[in-house]
This record gives sequence, C-alpha cells and structure tokens, in this order.
Amino acid sequence: MFEPNDPLALARRCLLRAGAALALGLPGLASRAAAPAQALHPGWAGARIVEERQTQFGRLAVLEQGRVRYLVFDPANRYVYQSIVDLDRPNELAGRYSRLMMLGMVYAEPYARQVHIGVGGGTMAGYVIRTFPSAVVHAIDIDRDVLELGARWFGLAPNPRLHVHQADGRQWLETSRDSFDVIMLDAYDDESIPAALKGADFFRIVAARLARTGVVMQNVYTGQVDRGQLIAAMGGSFDHIDVYRIGQSDVFAAYRGKRKDPEALRRRARQLDASLRPPHPLEQSLEFRARG
Repeated sequence: MFEPNDPLALARRCLLRAGAALALGLPGLASRAAAPAQALHPGWAGARIVEERQTQFGRLAVLEQGRVRYLVFDPANRYVYQSIVDLDRPNELAGRYSRLMMLGMVYAEPYARQVHIGVGGGTMAGYVIRTFPSAVVHAIDIDRDVLELGARWFGLAPNPRLHVHQADGRQWLETSRDSFDVIMLDAYDDESIPAALKGADFFRIVAARLARTGVVMQNVYTGQVDRGQLIAAMGGSFDHIDVYRIGQSDVFAAYRGKRKDPEALRRRARQLDASLRPPHPLEQSLEFRARG
C-alpha cells in the first residue's frame, strides 16, 4: 500500500482477486543477481527485475529496489506492488497497514481458524503462522503464477497449518462448509476492490462463514475505494465496523454482537504481546483507531 512516509513502502499494493500464503521457511529471500530493470514505471527507478512473466492477468514481476523485494503487476505502467518483504528483516511486516490487519487476533477469541482472501506473496499469512502458534490458515489465490513466484521468492511453502488453494476467493467461500474466526480480505485488481468482493451480497457470504465471535478484517486503500459505500455494504451483515488508519490505508474490523470495549481490546492485546512477543506489538496497532 502506498505510504509516502514509509521508506520501505515505495509503492501501493495492488492485488488480484485472491492471494497466496507464506509458511515458516523463508528459502527464497536471499538476494540474488538480477538483470537490469527494463520498461519500468519511473517510480521503480533503480529497481532490478529478478523474474517476470506474462500471465492471463497481465505482466507480473519480482523486483528488488535496494534490500526490499516486491511482487508487482504491470510494472511498466503502474507504481504499485502486490507484496513486499524487507530482505534484512524477512520475519517482519514491511507494509504498515498489514500490521493493523493483525488486530484480527485481538478481536477474535479464539483466532485459530482463518481464511485469507487476497494475500499476494503471503507475507501476512506467513507472519500469522510464525507468530500465532494456534492459527491454521487457508490462503486463496486465483493465479498459479502468483503462487509459483511466491514459492520461489517470498518463501511460500507447504506447512501443516497453512493450506494454499488456487481458487476464486468468492467461490471458495461459497462452497466452504467451515466457519472461521478471522477472515482477512485484502483483494484488489488493477483499479480497486473487484465488484464481486465489495457488494452487500458478498458480505452476506462472508458473514455466513464467520464464527459467532469472529471478525472480518478488510484492507481499504482510500485513494481507490469509496469508503462510505463499502461501509454501507458491510453494515448489512455486521453490527459494528471499527476503523483503523495509517497513511492512505484504512483497515476495517467488522463483527457481530456487543460492541467491543476499547479498554478490553487493549487488555487482550497486552496479554497476547506478553505471551507471544510478536515483532509488531498489537497494543501499538490499537493506537491507530480512527472510528467505531
């Protein structure tokens, strides 16, 4: 996600309808020699192309700019990225908004059963697997090339607690008969959240798969999404939507039942921070609350 005040986030994240996932091992993160960048957007000045492919969804490339690696769609015309990893800190979350998405573990109790729709190279899913030992993640991606590049360059690998599915995210949720404690939605096409993943009918599908005490975490790039329309669409299926904001990104926490008390959320975050010691403390992320 584009964050002008964050030196690691030099471009906005641009997702397909679904993403991949990252497991415990990080075999693809060592920097390797790469060809000089060709036909890149000026924003990628100095970047090197590590690998690129022409897929059914367009040009897909792995770029390195300094010690930061990106999975990028349409790098010639767009200054956007799908996934980001700092090669010197591969176990951390380089995208600031993705740290706010981890508040799903604070809102949902338990948080063990998870599905991630639109996860790119898998940095968030991998962080969940490494940091929260009770979590089991289903990660969904429609694009085989994204999965393959995730495995090669972003550490995507099989894991007993990580299940990667090449599938359409909406269809996967429609056919699933499981319920989930945390549903993370971070899916974008080259313009915005796809229409199939932002209407009231879609959020009814999501709500049907959400456990009674669960939470839906929705990433919102405010430059490309009508926040009011999205909140209205979600509001038909969820009683409350708490909003967290960092840079040009909002993260919505949508849930049913009684409104969650901010101080109770803080106490739970402190407990999780004390017991799990995550690289990015959850209590700090609560400070970015903007609404709800």
